[in-house]
Amino acid sequence: MTMRVEYILRSIYVFSTFTTVLGDSKTLWSQWWTYYGISGPDYWGLLNQDWSLCSRGQHQSPVDINPRNLVFDPNLRPVRIDAHRVNGSVVNTGNDITFFINETENQPFAFTGGPLSYTYRANHIKLHFGKIDQLGSEHTVGGRPFPLELQIYGYNAELYSTFKDAQMSSHGVATLAIFGIIGEHSNMEFENLIQAINLVPFKDNSATLSELSIKHLLPDSYDYMTYEGSMTQPGCLETVTWILLNKPLSVRKDQLMMLRKLHEAVDSGNPSLLMENNFRPPMPVNRRTVRTNIQPQKTTSTCNMQKLAFYEVNDRYRVR
Repeated sequence: MTMRVEYILRSIYVFSTFTTVLGDSKTLWSQWWTYYGISGPDYWGLLNQDWSLCSRGQHQSPVDINPRNLVFDPNLRPVRIDAHRVNGSVVNTGNDITFFINETENQPFAFTGGPLSYTYRANHIKLHFGKIDQLGSEHTVGGRPFPLELQIYGYNAELYSTFKDAQMSSHGVATLAIFGIIGEHSNMEFENLIQAINLVPFKDNSATLSELSIKHLLPDSYDYMTYEGSMTQPGCLETVTWILLNKPLSVRKDQLMMLRKLHEAVDSGNPSLLMENNFRPPMPVNRRTVRTNIQPQKTTSTCNMQKLAFYEVNDRYRVR
């Protein structure tokens, strides 16, 4: 009964949002989508013709990383990441939490190397998480999700002047993704992010966050997996090079619980809908290759690229 009532409330809220923005078609399509029901991922490609890739695209993200299909590529270089700190605003978008990096910084945070041929300027960071510990990440490994996934989006600063322009073009966007696991201790930079998120409980709330070190937010690891994919929100543009770091981020239980108290509505006057399970399910890999720089076990093969049939999720990273 509770789930039925919750679905009705969500449907009412989505319909009220839809009718509120009817006068502005651009605002309409930017707001009228969710992670559930008739406005959820299964219907994104039907809501707006500009989002048709969400349904018809062959290079969609996220995906499940199948350990048996991982391919070792010895030509993959380490990812090079800037060390300086950034300023910006943490915003509750109603669908997720996004940290928008200040574009006027004299020293923009950038990353390159790895599978990237260009330098990418960080534009924003997104958080995806679940209602329970067994769900949350967009990408999965061997069919297993993680409680959280943090994504750092950057755009090709050598060819484009804005993220908006870059996301429309091939090799326009690169994303560093980190899985979150539950641990007793938390990353200090993630705690700073959480403290700012605590100030944005409702949709359209924003808070300033200064001196965030993205480099120290990332785990200390050179190993990663990479593939060509898409944005994981409408319109699912297939212009993203994904780099999934192999070492997870430690997140405390109380930090996850705080995220699960966030609201997707504008204020308490709307149905009390919590922002939860804000992740797109894995999409078909199709004919894409997921490459990695993780060294394979000793083999007599003389091929440069080899399948990593031994790769699997470490038992201590699994949520049971």
